[in-house]
Amino acid sequence: MLQPALYEFANLNTYLDATEAYVGVPYVWGIYQLLVMPRSFPFGGMENPLMTFVSPTVVTGTRSQVYVVIHEIAHSWTGNMVTMNNWSDFWLNEGYTTFIERQVSARLYGGDFAKVEGLLGNTTIINTVQLLGANDTYATIHPVLYGDNPDNSFNEMPYEKGY
Repeated sequence: MLQPALYEFANLNTYLDATEAYVGVPYVWGIYQLLVMPRSFPFGGMENPLMTFVSPTVVTGTRSQVYVVIHEIAHSWTGNMVTMNNWSDFWLNEGYTTFIERQVSARLYGGDFAKVEGLLGNTTIINTVQLLGANDTYATIHPVLYGDNPDNSFNEMPYEKGY
């Protein structure tokens, strides 16, 4: 995975610099790094200060999944510097991060790139509401989690409705 990952993420500093420039606040966590996880890793990416864990599925050889890394970099501000009060406010982390991701993607790859991301996100909202039902609390931006495991509420709504 080393050589393909080196190619895939060769522009990592560009993504970090572009995100920092958009946010207007310096990156405070030191050196940003990526760790490509085993195939069993269940997420596209997971941010942590100093390092993001990424799925090997992001390594395509085409750099077509770079938005995942831009999203995780954006969490350096929205999620790691400022974060939600409780899991019912998860959309604050993910919605703002998705917004920053798309703004940075538009600056790096053009407005059409970000528009396609937004259209795909709208499709995700529609599909999730159809799957869960319009009255399901997990189809809302602010789900009621009382008495339930927050993991049960995880879907794309906080990312897309928050955006």
